[in-house]
Amino acid sequence: MRSSIVLILLLVPTASATDPPANDAKLIDALIEALDDPDGEVRLNVATALANIGETAVPNLIDALAFEKKERRIGAALALGRIGPPARAAIPKLLHTLKDADDVVRRESSYALSRIVIREAAPVTPVEPWPHLPPLDPPPSGGPR
Repeated sequence: MRSSIVLILLLVPTASATDPPANDAKLIDALIEALDDPDGEVRLNVATALANIGETAVPNLIDALAFEKKERRIGAALALGRIGPPARAAIPKLLHTLKDADDVVRRESSYALSRIVIREAAPVTPVEPWPHLPPLDPPPSGGPR
């Protein structure tokens, strides 16, 4: 049985120097088109692949936000959100899609904006200790009445 597993592993193709790079324009175009798939899980996986490509895919994703099919707009917004701050160039178009007729497009656009627009961390300033309060007066001797 082990020999068959090794044989299978040897048959699995691996990346080589002749494989197209992840930022190949044809690959990005094919993935953008695949965002039209009616299956939500397929769109999610394709959006993840585009996000993994990163900033190189951003211009195509921005164009996809204006596409007539809502599935493509949804997937593009999701991918942009997963890219995060490197997708800042998409902010104007994402602000526009917040007014889209489709509620899922609006939801994914707002998600994308929440992931792209990240405030730089402000330096932490030390907190002054609370001023010492005067001690409480001791209860009168004899206790409560």
